[in-house]
Amino acid sequence: MKIPKIIKLPSGAYNTNIMIDGQRISITDSSEELVAAKALALKTGLTKRTAPSKLTLKQACERYVEERKGRLSPTTTAGYERIIANGFPSLMKMQIGDITHRTLQKAVDDECKRFNQRGQKYTPKTVTNRYTFIASVIHDYSEVRTDVILPDIKQTPIIIPTPEEIYQAVKGTPIELPVLLSMWLTLSMSEIRGLTKSKSIHGDKLSVVETVVQVNGKDVRKTGGKEEKRSRTLTIPKYIKKLIDEVDGDVIVSASPASITNRFYRLLKKYNIPHCSYHSLRHIAASTMASLSIPEKIMNERGGWKTSYTRERVYTHVFTAERKAADKKIDDYFTKITDGITDKKRKSL
Repeated sequence: MKIPKIIKLPSGAYNTNIMIDGQRISITDSSEELVAAKALALKTGLTKRTAPSKLTLKQACERYVEERKGRLSPTTTAGYERIIANGFPSLMKMQIGDITHRTLQKAVDDECKRFNQRGQKYTPKTVTNRYTFIASVIHDYSEVRTDVILPDIKQTPIIIPTPEEIYQAVKGTPIELPVLLSMWLTLSMSEIRGLTKSKSIHGDKLSVVETVVQVNGKDVRKTGGKEEKRSRTLTIPKYIKKLIDEVDGDVIVSASPASITNRFYRLLKKYNIPHCSYHSLRHIAASTMASLSIPEKIMNERGGWKTSYTRERVYTHVFTAERKAADKKIDDYFTKITDGITDKKRKSL
């Protein structure tokens, strides 16, 4: 019996697709031999594929993830697995064939009332993200309507400190470099931790070519940014280049996310600066660019934010005169901060 071509996925796993009773079935496993064996067993009827309507939602979700593991990022896979383990407990036990539109709406309403391990209600964003995943799974097996009413996700105003306040707090500390990489160059934590001198630094240019994310508490280094638009190149300001040059070894920032954020929060408290998340440093970067009247398309190019411009962009490493002028304007602004802060001023805070 002929088995369709088995391909090796970027993750290192192997995959093939077979047709049984007009239904396309994806098979993924760790070796070519295992994929071939599973495909043959299904083709010959030695193993049976459970009728979709008889699968519980949990089983369907697990199958959905397993069949796509070779295409999903480690963080996405881990996120889906957390939803399967913790989300919609009563719904997960139901068979797909028994799920109705009304059942789904009640499940969403119940999820909004549930509490997490810290004794807090799940946020509207968490409920919405969880439901989006299970709705995708259900669409693979059923024609039931999934257009339920989801909780409103309210945008909470973010109060962020000024760049001067942040710099005054972190100057000369072990987290000065990662903080400035976020606040000045718009990099996220995973992008910062993925930087290496050998791959990311070329002259006075810094490229986001790798990221380091945590999956189940373990670091996973992967190629590229979180999304295509996040793989970008920035000019390195002299101040930041000096800090990078002072780092021993190839990895530019080796500290863990917890170590960086905990120290950041302690410094905010020490200098009586309004509390903000570490990720808010990217908000500061965006606000700074807006206050300097940087063109929107360049703001989005520097930060890797999604716009029509980034989709149409054809130049990755070419810096136009307009972009160079914008970079200089931003660098001049931050240079005035870094040059103007004296130890005396810092001690007076």
